[in-house]
Order: sequence, then C-alpha cells, then structure tokens
Amino acid sequence: MTIKIYRPENPILKKYIECFYILEQTSEESSATYFTFPSIYTIVTISEKTETLVTKNKITTRHCQSNPIETNLVSNFNEPVLISYEGIINEITTYFKPLGINAFIPNNLRDYSEGSFPDFSPYADYKETMAAILSLKVPDEKIRAIELYWLSKFHPFENVLLAEVLTEMFDKDNINQSMTKLSYTTGRSRTTINKHFDQYICKTPSQFKKIIRFRAAVQSQLENKDRAGLSYSMDYFDQSHMIRDFKKLTGFTPKVFFSKITTVEKDLIKWMFI
Repeated sequence: MTIKIYRPENPILKKYIECFYILEQTSEESSATYFTFPSIYTIVTISEKTETLVTKNKITTRHCQSNPIETNLVSNFNEPVLISYEGIINEITTYFKPLGINAFIPNNLRDYSEGSFPDFSPYADYKETMAAILSLKVPDEKIRAIELYWLSKFHPFENVLLAEVLTEMFDKDNINQSMTKLSYTTGRSRTTINKHFDQYICKTPSQFKKIIRFRAAVQSQLENKDRAGLSYSMDYFDQSHMIRDFKKLTGFTPKVFFSKITTVEKDLIKWMFI
C-alpha cells in the first residue's frame, strides 16, 4: 500500500481543506490493516471498484469489479476503528478542516452523517465526476481535478459562534476550559453551542475538546521524543485523566500507544498498523 499526501494549491481551498491523500494498493500486495483514531477533521473518501463492509469496530474495503465507485463520509466516530484493505485499491481522501466541509455542501453536515460510515453523494453529479477523477492515471491530475470540483461547489459559509468557540478551544492556554466558561466567554448558552456543534461538526463540544487535547499530546510527543512521558502529559489534569482519555480514544495506554504508532507522510497521518 502506498500513500501520498497533497496540500491544496488553491488559496480558497487552503482555508477549508487540510489535505488530500491518494491511497493505492496492487493485487500483488498483502492486505493492509491498521487502527485509525478519532480526528477533528471531516473525512470524505472515494474509491474505485470496491465494496466496504462495516461492523461495530472494523471497516473492510475490498476490491469489487462490479461496483464502479464508493463514496463515504466520516465525521462522528469517537473511538478507535480497525481498517482493512483487501485487493486492488484506488482511493482519494479529502480531509476537511473543522467546519470546512459546510462551505461545499448544500445542507448542514448533520444531514449527511447518519451512521458510522454513510454513503456520501451531496450533488447529482458527484459520483459520476468522482468516478471520472479516479480513472485518471496521473496522481497530480487527480488532485487538480478534485480541487476544481470542490471549487465549483464552493459557497461562503460562516458561523460566528462556532468560529469563536473553536478559537478558544485551539488556544493552548484554554485547552481545559469548561463549557460553562466557554458559554460565558461567547455569551451563548451551552444548549445553543451544543446545537451548533451537532449541526455543523457532528460532535459534542466535550468530544471535540477531548480529541484536540489527545491530538495535541500526540503531536507534542512526536516532536519531543527525547522527553518521554512529560510532553504528552502536560495538557491533562493528572496521569489518571491522561490514561483514561487515551484508552477511550485509542484502546491503549499512552505507553503502549506511543510504542506502536506509525506516522505517514511527515507525521500528517497517524495510524497503528497490525
């Protein structure tokens, strides 16, 4: 299995999309299996001639000659998921930044996110266009084509409340800020904030904050490997808090997690291969 990450070239897309990646696997390669972990991004995947089987804790994507295209959305998983690829795979994934996808779809994100791995087809021309993009042989051409498609669907989107809340959450000095404090800071009730999160992010604020802290801890540890233990514990109230969150989000203690984690493409993707 090979993975290549691309950053958006267009300045508009850079504001809303973190990256694209192309994942390919040949018939000669062994099946690839890995754990993926909760993310702050909304993830849209398209794959050519595959079928995907979804169970409670495992998603298996395998080659299926009779199925021209699969298109899926991942926005609301909050526990580790085991992913397996079998046979020939030709896949493109778009990582939308928090709130980002709402600028490219006609309805609220919640309208597309029912289920753990829902089919995603926001426009009448979506699947046909995505199938044409997947058929391109040159990776750079695929990325240019998918950028052009998303640009063709772009419409200004702004949610002042969520923008303010996310700014507060991403501030390292506020990483443990309570919802009561966030409500006071924004001048909006907790109920209103929760409603906006549900409609446009498909996570609760507490889930989102927990993932921010977890991802910050992982990144800190990767950047400070010589300070084992210290760098990934500093944003938690205490060690038991850290262990509890890591077990919930990864299934492992921090020590086991960091001994097994694999980073792909300059640490942009963090998976655990098995």
